[in-house]
Order: sequence, then structure tokens, then C-alpha cells
Amino acid sequence: MNSDIIIRNAKKDDAMDIADIIVKDWQIAYKDIIDSEYLNNLSIDNRYEIEVKRFEKYIVASDDHQVLGCAWIQDAHEDGADCEIVALYVRYDKRNKGIGKKLLNEAVSRFRKDGKKKMIIWCLKDNHDSRKFYEINGGIEHKGSTHNWGGREYEMISYMYDLDKMNI
Repeated sequence: MNSDIIIRNAKKDDAMDIADIIVKDWQIAYKDIIDSEYLNNLSIDNRYEIEVKRFEKYIVASDDHQVLGCAWIQDAHEDGADCEIVALYVRYDKRNKGIGKKLLNEAVSRFRKDGKKKMIIWCLKDNHDSRKFYEINGGIEHKGSTHNWGGREYEMISYMYDLDKMNI
């Protein structure tokens, strides 16, 4: 893991980087999962307009030069979970360098500090790379659902984490 990477609360100035990471990650990671027309029409500028309004929900991983990844964390009241990572993204060319793990660990640490016990994360059922990451890091497959993007339904899967049992 790169020790020069810091995890911090997102700032308004990070909103464009967050938008850039999300759009590019979706276009690469979901290429064979989500409809290509929908992915091709994603816009960093449009995404920025969304993320600039909610940047405070994110923590980011950054080095001296740029934001490398982000995680949207919040309280939850769903299926026994009291906290949630809504989104976890790492710049595609920076994956497999421990950045996602650092973001996950920081989220868990913050949730534990707030007395939270059970964390949930949702992802696309066909997103095998993310599912493997969640499973390796202690997530237990919980339940399925669907989500609509671009007028199509996609299967989702959730992972539940017992925060007291996680080694971070």
C-alpha cells in the first residue's frame, strides 16, 4: 500500500475529480454489464452537477497530485444494517494498489467510532471484480434486489459486514 495516500473528507474542490472517477469507472467496469448506450451517454460535467451538491457525503483517497478514489458513506436503516457504503470507486488505472482497502477501512473505522455495528454495501450482481473485493474483505452475501438505469433493470447483490469482527 502506498503510504503517501491520505484518506480525508471530500472538499467542494474534489467534486470534479469524484465525477471523473465515477463516470470513467462506470464506462470501463460496467462495459459488458450495463447497456452501452447508457454508459456512452454518461457525462463528467453532468455528474459534477450532482456530486458538487453532495460532496460532503464522501471521503476521498488522495496523493499530492489528485483524488485517486472516493467512498460515499452514511447511516443506514435497512435489513439490520445501521451504516452503508453507498459507493466505492478507485480510478481504474490505480486499482489493485490498496486504495479501495484504505477507503473501506476508513469507513469502518468511522462507523465503529460512531457505535455502528452492521454495514451494508450494494453492487451489481455481474460486477465480479467488486464482489470479489467485498468478499475478500469480510463481506457476507446478504440479499438481492434490482436497480434501474436507463430504463433497464439490473440485478444487485448486497454484502453485510459485522464491524466488530473486521480486522482493520
